[in-house]
Amino acid sequence: MAISVSIAIDSACDLPAAVIEENGVEVLPISVKSADNVFVDVRDPDLTTTFYDNDMAAKGFSAETRPYTVAEMTERIEQELILKADEVLVMTINSARSEIYKNIQEAVFISTPKFKSIREASGKSSPFKIHVFDTGTMFTGQAILVHEAVRMIKEENKRPHEIIKKLEAIKDRVFAYVLPRDLYHLKNNASKKGDKSVGWFSYQVGTMLNVKPVIQCYKGETSPVDKVMGYEKGLELLFSKAKDAVHRGLLIKVISMSYAGNLSEIKAMKPFIEFESFLKEQGLPCMLAVMSTTAAINVGPGAFSLAYAEY
Repeated sequence: MAISVSIAIDSACDLPAAVIEENGVEVLPISVKSADNVFVDVRDPDLTTTFYDNDMAAKGFSAETRPYTVAEMTERIEQELILKADEVLVMTINSARSEIYKNIQEAVFISTPKFKSIREASGKSSPFKIHVFDTGTMFTGQAILVHEAVRMIKEENKRPHEIIKKLEAIKDRVFAYVLPRDLYHLKNNASKKGDKSVGWFSYQVGTMLNVKPVIQCYKGETSPVDKVMGYEKGLELLFSKAKDAVHRGLLIKVISMSYAGNLSEIKAMKPFIEFESFLKEQGLPCMLAVMSTTAAINVGPGAFSLAYAEY
């Protein structure tokens, strides 16, 4: 009998809602706690966009994220994931940036002795195994690797250990970028987690002169790599980088993008329209998602992210 395989992601992964739904991808929520509200991110684009518009619009906004605890993850495994398929591949945000990977690993250790009895009680005789993979990247970078994992399951009937072997060889070739629209959140929220992309002086100068940093996540490290005058110039720079990567050759045939707001806003911008046309000419899918709240509380509403994996 064929082994059934399922994928689970944390909600920091900027995978489009349609891809999640079409492929039965499980979403492990992350809570965003602010002074007046607790928002649970389950990658619902409408709810997330409303959160950006209502909660994050305030300049005094400050929040912290909270992933599933070990106890909550153990419950999710034993009540849902264990019955989802014969094997589950959980793909997490960079473990250096979040405790999600560690918590899931501990939960798997706790739950493993119960796998057989829980499965048998539900009439399933086949064994169960859960694999946890640290993508080493974030947000749109995660989405790139999940896209490839989904493809390998659907088109090649690969199992998690085979997928992990391939992705381990690819993940250090994933380039993920973030372009903030407003430096306030990057200065005040990201800096609490040790991110030094924008200091006080850079914030003052950047605000006055409309200078935007382009932030790169590569091989698990996050740092500013460029500065541009204005948001549209930043978009043009990111799309130029992506075009160059396409011409050199992509390891995974997709460009992943996300926007912290209503997607109609970014779709109406000239640089995006031109880049979308380029992707169509190249026969590449345009994978665009609403940005996760985990990303947006650090880089602010209106931020844009793009990622690709190149040779």
